[in-house]
Formats: sequence, structure tokens, C-alpha cells
Amino acid sequence: ADLVKREPQRLQAWEQAGLYDRIIESRRDREVFLLHDGPPFANGDVHIGTAGNKILKDFILKFQTLKGTHAPYVPGWDCH
Repeated sequence: ADLVKREPQRLQAWEQAGLYDRIIESRRDREVFLLHDGPPFANGDVHIGTAGNKILKDFILKFQTLKGTHAPYVPGWDCH
């Protein structure tokens, strides 16, 4: 499969095609699912719980997108 070499090419093709923007735009009139992703690690160093939290939020948003809802990714960076 040679994922190490092929993945960057695939990501570049998706970026050039504007795939994320097209998916979001195609669902603008659908039910909205909004998950505000808070700061990645505002209260200490990165640890395994940080990764688990990010993976879970990513999974939830992808699941909602596959269900057909309008589920844009909204990162949060306000740490005060």
C-alpha cells in the first residue's frame, strides 16, 4: 500500500479539490451539529488524554458528517 508515500499525495489532491469546503457547502441547509473544540491543552502538557479527547471529537464530527448533518469543525483557542 505504501501509505507513507501515498498519503501526502492523497491529502494534496483533496486540498486542491477543496473537498472539505465542498462537503461543508453541500450540507449548509441541513440540520446543524456544532461541537466547539476547546483549546488543545490549556492547563498543562500534552498527554494521552489530550490525544484521546481530540480523537473522540474528530470521530464525532466525522460521524455527524456521514449522517448528512452540517457539522463544521470549529477549533477553539481562547485560553483566558
